[in-house]
Amino acid sequence: MTRRFLPSLLAMVALCACLYSGASSAQNAQSGTISDGDFITVPSGTTSDWALLVAPREMGFEEPGSERDNALLRIECYAVPINAYTWRVVARFKMRPWSNADGYWNAGSASYVLVHK
Repeated sequence: MTRRFLPSLLAMVALCACLYSGASSAQNAQSGTISDGDFITVPSGTTSDWALLVAPREMGFEEPGSERDNALLRIECYAVPINAYTWRVVARFKMRPWSNADGYWNAGSASYVLVHK
C-alpha cells in the first residue's frame, strides 16, 4: 500500500504546484484591446519591470461599391513611455479614399500583452 500511496501523493503535490503557479503567473500578465491615444499603466513597479507588446487590431475601413480607388498607405502601432508607470499607445492608419486625393490619418485599435519581466 505504501508503494502506491507515495507516487499518488507526489502526483497530487505536483498537480497542486502547477495549479498554484498558474494562478500566480496570471497576476504577472495582462492583455486587452486599446484605442489610439489611450494609456496602459503598469499594475505594480515601473515600466522597466514590464514587457509590452502591441499589435494592430482594427486598421482601415471598407467602402462597398467604391474600393478600386482606396489605398491603405501606412499603419503605425507602438507604445511610448510617458513616465515611469505609463505608456501611451499609438494605433493609427493613413488611408487614401480617392485616387486623386491625399491620404489622412485615422484612429485604429490595438491588442496588447503586458508581461512582468
